[in-house]
Amino acid sequence: MSALKAERASGPGEGMETEHDRRPIVRIVLAELALVMLIAISVAGVVRGASAPDPADGARVAASPTVVLADLPDATADVYRYAADHAGHFAELPCYCGCERSLGHRNLTDCFVNAAGDWDAHASGCAVCSAEAIAAREQLDAGIAIGEVRQSIINRFGPRPAA
Repeated sequence: MSALKAERASGPGEGMETEHDRRPIVRIVLAELALVMLIAISVAGVVRGASAPDPADGARVAASPTVVLADLPDATADVYRYAADHAGHFAELPCYCGCERSLGHRNLTDCFVNAAGDWDAHASGCAVCSAEAIAAREQLDAGIAIGEVRQSIINRFGPRPAA
C-alpha cells in the first residue's frame, strides 16, 4: 500500500483531531455548561425563597403548604389542636427555628396555623417548633402565667447571649 493510500485510509495527519471529531466534544461541553447554569439558577431560586418575604410582594407571596391532621401521627396532630386552641397564648411566644426569616412567621401560632386558618405544614416537620409547643403546653397546663412561659421559652430555645 502506498503512503498516499495509507494517509487517505487513516485521514489527514494520522492521530490529529479534525473539526468533525471535535463536534461531539463541543456538544457535551455546551450541554454541561447549560446544566451548570440551570443548577445555578435553581440554587439562586432556593436561596431567594429562603429569605424573608418582601412585604412589597404582597399577593405574590405563595400560600404556605398545609397539612391534614389525619395524615399526622396522633401526638403531632394533638399538638396542632392544642396550638389552635391556645392560639392567643402561642401568639405571644417567639419561635427560634428561623421560620420568621424563611417563612415570615411572626410567632409560634404561625408555625401551626397559617393566616388562612389552615394547618400549616411547617411544624409537622420542625423539631424546634414542636419542642417549643410541647414545653409551652406543659407549663400552661401547670397553670404557669404566659409571661413566665414566654421567658422560659426564650431562656431554653432563644439565642445565647454574647459572651
